[in-house]
This record gives sequence, C-alpha cells and structure tokens, in this order.
Amino acid sequence: MIKFFRKIRQKLLLGNKFSKYLIYAAGEILLVMIGILLALQVNNWNEQRKAGEKELKLLIELKDDLLETKNDLLTDIAKIPELRDSTNALFKAVLADRISNTDPYKIPKRFATETAILFPKLSAYEAIRSEGITIISNTKLRKEITDFYQLHLERVAWSEALLEEHDNKVIRPYLETNTGYTSTCEDCMDLYEVIESNDGTASHYYLLSRSDDQLLHPLQYKFRGLRALNRRYSALSDTIDDIIVLIDQEINSQ
Repeated sequence: MIKFFRKIRQKLLLGNKFSKYLIYAAGEILLVMIGILLALQVNNWNEQRKAGEKELKLLIELKDDLLETKNDLLTDIAKIPELRDSTNALFKAVLADRISNTDPYKIPKRFATETAILFPKLSAYEAIRSEGITIISNTKLRKEITDFYQLHLERVAWSEALLEEHDNKVIRPYLETNTGYTSTCEDCMDLYEVIESNDGTASHYYLLSRSDDQLLHPLQYKFRGLRALNRRYSALSDTIDDIIVLIDQEINSQ
C-alpha cells in the first residue's frame, strides 16, 4: 500500500502536476488523521469497556461487603434493647431505694464489659478509593457511597466510642469498687471452674448491696447513649438497603 502511494507521488511530481500533487498530499494527510482518530476512538472505547468491567466488579464486591456489614449490624441492633432495659431496671432500683444488704441487686458483668460495636467490612470501599471514587459513574450512587463511609459510619463509631469510654471510665470502675462478686457457679473455687461452668461465657455478676445516687447520672448517660446509638444503627441499616437498591439498578443497567 505504501509503495502504491509512493508511485502516485512520483508520477505526479515527474509529470509536473504540482497542483494535483498538493491535492493528493492533502488527501493523504487527511487519511492519516482519520486513521489516528479511529485508533484513538477504538482505544478510548477499549478503556471505557475496561473501566466499566472494573466498576461492575467493584460494585458486586461492595454489595457483598454491605450485606456482611448489615448482618453484623443486626447483631448489634439486637444487643441494644437488652442493654437499655438492664440500664433502666438498675436505675429504677436505685431510684426506688430497693437495694440493700439483705436484698442485693445482681448485675451481669457483661453490663459493664460488653457493648455494641460495629465492624464494617471495608475491603471493597478501600479498593474503590485506590482506583478513585470517580470509577463509580453514577453520581447519586457515588455520593451515597461516600456519605455512608465518610459520614454515617463515622457517626456510629463516634457514638460507640462514647459509650465504651463511659463504661470503661465510669460504670465499670464504680461497680468493681462498690460491689461484691457472685457467680452462677456457687461451688467454683477458681476462675478455671467459673469459666468452664458457664460454657466459656464467664457470666458472673456484680452484687450491689446498697442504693447510691451517684449511679443515677451515669445510668442516665448510658441510657441516652444507647438510645442515640440505636437510632444511628437503624438509620445506617436503612442507608445500606438504599445503597444496595442503587447498586442493583446500576448492575442491571450495564
């Protein structure tokens, strides 16, 4: 093909047909430009196809991560009513002055040592961040994803941290200082027996033998914190559902 065009150029030049040669040269340049543009277009199409495939893969992974996060979230949501009710029950007992040496109040140790903590799965989101959030082509979906991980999860983590800090710095120190100890295993003589008797759950108790108004404010704080956390958990659950709907729509559209 190159030899063919070269012969045409030589023929035109030898025949002193310069004007026709210029037209020919312009046409040749135009063909080259069209070829370059076509090559660029094909390359752009190929890059878009690869980006679309990568986006689809990431969206599928993100959906799986959100479903796992939702499952963990549901276990935390289930904990809140128990923690809230036990906090309220202890508050009422202290307020009514119903606690004494002859009628002690038994508080499960997990009341002060366990709290609801969400462990979201972040691998897909981290992969999206490394690629650049703009790999998510749907603007609404991209905003929802960003808000979920950078706002909603952060707010939940902040509420959890406040409660955990309150338990560790206020509730538990008070109970460990002002209560006796009892266990579901009355005959156990050491901790090995305590743990084994409770099937590894270590479900022993703080035994509160007096009502103390100093407990009222910490219990109110814990109760309010649990209610706030429960609201954040519920909102987070709804947000996960909304994002999954958007992801499904985007996957089906590709």
